[in-house]
Amino acid sequence: MSSRPLTLVLGTLALLVSAPSIAGAAPTRQSKADVAARFAHEGGVSPEFLARARTIPHWTFQYTDPTNGVTYPITMAGGDPRAGNRTTSIHTVIVPLRMNFVAGNQDTSAFDDAGYAGYRAIPLNHTFNGATRAQDVLDSPVFSTGFATPPDMGGDTAQVGDAFVRAQWSKLNTGYHLGLVNDTVFPAQTIDVPATKGLAYQRPVGSWRELHGYGATDTVTGFAEYGWFSNRVQNLINSLHISSTTVPIVLTDNVLLYEGHDAYRNCCVLGYHGAAVGASNGMGSQPVQTYIFSAWSAPGSYAGFLADYTNPNRQAPDPTRGVADIHSLTHELSEFLDDPFVNNVVQPWRAATAPQYGCSDLLETGDPVVGVWFPYDGNTAQSPPGTTYYGQYHPEDEAFAQWFGRGGIEPVLGPSWDRRLTFMGPRTIAIGGAWAAFGTYAHSC
Repeated sequence: MSSRPLTLVLGTLALLVSAPSIAGAAPTRQSKADVAARFAHEGGVSPEFLARARTIPHWTFQYTDPTNGVTYPITMAGGDPRAGNRTTSIHTVIVPLRMNFVAGNQDTSAFDDAGYAGYRAIPLNHTFNGATRAQDVLDSPVFSTGFATPPDMGGDTAQVGDAFVRAQWSKLNTGYHLGLVNDTVFPAQTIDVPATKGLAYQRPVGSWRELHGYGATDTVTGFAEYGWFSNRVQNLINSLHISSTTVPIVLTDNVLLYEGHDAYRNCCVLGYHGAAVGASNGMGSQPVQTYIFSAWSAPGSYAGFLADYTNPNRQAPDPTRGVADIHSLTHELSEFLDDPFVNNVVQPWRAATAPQYGCSDLLETGDPVVGVWFPYDGNTAQSPPGTTYYGQYHPEDEAFAQWFGRGGIEPVLGPSWDRRLTFMGPRTIAIGGAWAAFGTYAHSC
């Protein structure tokens, strides 16, 4: 995972996606792989700054990894499950972004033949308004308590983040809860994206579907430069004077980020979370701001969700290609709950299912299982033309803290519900191949 230093009071979150394009002349070249979805984090706050900080509710523990003998301190959001079955609330605000992109002769040749031979990315003038997705998020399992996880995942009727934490600490059917309370939705905050800092374009899936007679398919995606966007969002959060005891969720409608001078192909983070220390008052009670950035993801932004060039007969998303609706947000939410201050270092791990992360030493629950999802029925959000959510939400699977701890966390906090190592448990393992490895603890680098 990439990490960026913080230079302002607040950090930012980012989410990057690959670039699509529209079909050109008859293909003469071979197709090339589209970029992989990934997520990131920013900032990080050392534990010594947290003792008297003004920030979200949190608790700490430490464990010793039996495979290397090292003791690791861990800080998590909410209340200590060892302290009884109590409810803890974390307050949030939603900050939607209205992002205006312009076609300005951007060189998109890096996208030529991405996904399928003949694909071309054509820059577009387009506006993406995250405000149109704020209520969709509030109605989803992220905030609603009216959804139950599948029976084989515990059948827990709770917000999805709460269900994740309750399963992780074997607190199903108890009074232990960690819930989100959204205080307000800010008016859409407008960001004009210069042609030198981003572009909008039709992704390969939508382009292929239109070319092959599936009708108009809107997979248009915004693509902003990471550093430029990060600074804008940092400044925006500061200007809104959001309390450090509240978590801003910066929301876009399918706007992603690329990074560095390698331009658009150096990409594809779909969301991130972060933390930063604010200005101290000299009394040791400085604010520590945590935050989340995510896009509501449009179906078809990545191949494998709709019928496309990987499977023209697809009738449901691939088990490992669930990037749509709340997939990105649930990834970041669960990582925030288990690592709110981006300081939970563990023995380095590597997952064959997520090679884009290389060797990581952070307890980031969503990264090893990126793309894997489970269904919640009842998604009635309006979908872009030519796309569908299949009537479901597509939250991401998560690796439990016990997976990272390699057997060291259970003596301190106990095993998860039914001793599984991911939220989906046997569902993850049943995918087969490299996914079967989640029946055991993390592998070292």
